[in-house]
Amino acid sequence: MKVHKQGSLVGRAIDLSRLSSYNDLLSELERLFGMEGLLKDPDKGWRILYTDSENDIMVVGDDPWHEFCDVVSKIHIYTQEEVEKMTIGMISDDTHSCLEEAPIIMEASKSSSVGQPDYSPTAVRV
Repeated sequence: MKVHKQGSLVGRAIDLSRLSSYNDLLSELERLFGMEGLLKDPDKGWRILYTDSENDIMVVGDDPWHEFCDVVSKIHIYTQEEVEKMTIGMISDDTHSCLEEAPIIMEASKSSSVGQPDYSPTAVRV
């Protein structure tokens, strides 16, 4: 499993089968990126998102651990500011459905292959 941190050129690999919970995951990510105490505390300004098997961007921790492990394809560490930039405003018109009112996160996924990045926008409602 690849993990990419905003501002880092190189991703890191993590083996989810060695972990048993989100707490274990956050501890391992903090260790891998030298961010001890920064990822577990939301007030520190970092957010953990992931790309699932359908290429949607989701928030880490929203699903039961075993379900997360089944669908995660890549993990992303972003600053809160970057997540806010990716979020397109909420629709407040009461005539729209609940799904339409949810914020949308757009991500330009970058291929790790040699050459130019492959930018393909992906939208997800969170």
